[in-house]
Amino acid sequence: MRRGQYPNPTFLDKAEGIRKHRKTVLLTVIAAAVLVVALVLLIRAGADMQERYRNEYPDLVGAATSTTSETTEVGAYLTEPVAVTTEETVPETSEETVPVPVIVTETTETTVDITDLSAQVFEEQEPFYFKNSYPLQFVSHERRDVLLDYLKQDVLGYIDGCTGERICFSYINLKNGETTGVNDLEPIVPAGSFALPIALTYWHRVSMGFGSPDYVVTYDGSYVPGNSSGITSVWPAGKMFSLRTLANLAVTQNDDYALSVILDRSNGIETVWQYVSGISGYVNYLTDSTYTDYSGVIMNGPGRTSCYDMAAYARYLYFSYITDPDTWQPLINDMYYSGIRSPFTTSFGEDTPVLHISGRNETFHAYTDIAIIDYDEPIVLIVYAECASFDRAQTIEADISAYVAGYLRACHGR
Repeated sequence: MRRGQYPNPTFLDKAEGIRKHRKTVLLTVIAAAVLVVALVLLIRAGADMQERYRNEYPDLVGAATSTTSETTEVGAYLTEPVAVTTEETVPETSEETVPVPVIVTETTETTVDITDLSAQVFEEQEPFYFKNSYPLQFVSHERRDVLLDYLKQDVLGYIDGCTGERICFSYINLKNGETTGVNDLEPIVPAGSFALPIALTYWHRVSMGFGSPDYVVTYDGSYVPGNSSGITSVWPAGKMFSLRTLANLAVTQNDDYALSVILDRSNGIETVWQYVSGISGYVNYLTDSTYTDYSGVIMNGPGRTSCYDMAAYARYLYFSYITDPDTWQPLINDMYYSGIRSPFTTSFGEDTPVLHISGRNETFHAYTDIAIIDYDEPIVLIVYAECASFDRAQTIEADISAYVAGYLRACHGR
């Protein structure tokens, strides 16, 4: 055989090695590609499952890591709150603590520092505004006349059934002018409710330039006749008050000292009567009135008015406020924010604005509540009761107001 006729064995071995190497590399590349594709498919499957999970169970997504400072939220539920404790640092002081009395009214408790005799600045509350519009009545005018007569008969029947008690009542509708009353011309002892005509006079004089509500007066510590005065009960002589504060307390708390100062700043009872008698003066407050009281005793003396007159004063305030709100807004606010709850609220509802002034004279067992009530229709309502107790008077006033509230609801079909 000639040299070179057959392949070189060494060359064949090398060629076989190269072939095997290439095959190994190819298999490795294919395996790596398959692995990458598998990973991609796995990741996409996981993402698809997470999206489906999020869509089907949105409340549970992220719940395991959602926390707050006081509660841990899991889905739509809350675990028990985690107690949070803090240490309160009490400052040390060497000053002696001055004991102060607590004034308790029917609705609030107020701690008063009696060492501060300065006049605090009076802060007006949010102004009260009457409704701009009222619903139309549901019944015909003829039917309403019948219902109004029923109202009077119902109240008259109720009063006739209250033996040993003297009750007077007056109602004025401020929307349509209708009126009715029972014993509304009889003399009554208005007590603190006479703050209404006094306040009317005072704010009228302020509007005319006679004095300023910011003027400060000093309590001299003297006794003031009447049933109650938080000022004389709490404050020592030397305490100073602005007239605005006293005008507020006379209406909102029936404070006798406050009312006496406002009366004095109105230039006395004669000036008050001269002003309000031009509004209504069926019973002369300055002269003697004779009548029989609830116990059958014949009474004679000045300082009386009537439900008819008092209702006329409230009506005058309403329409005066409508035409001149700047002058009368303080008095309207005081009546609205009264610190004494009106029994009329029981009948008209807690959400119904009842702007009122109360009167209470325990010597004569005479109790009054007069109000402007912003209901389905704006009205004036006054109920006067002479009876054994204040609690009984509250019941009488609530009962009669229920007849009026029922009448108005009937007029509006509800």
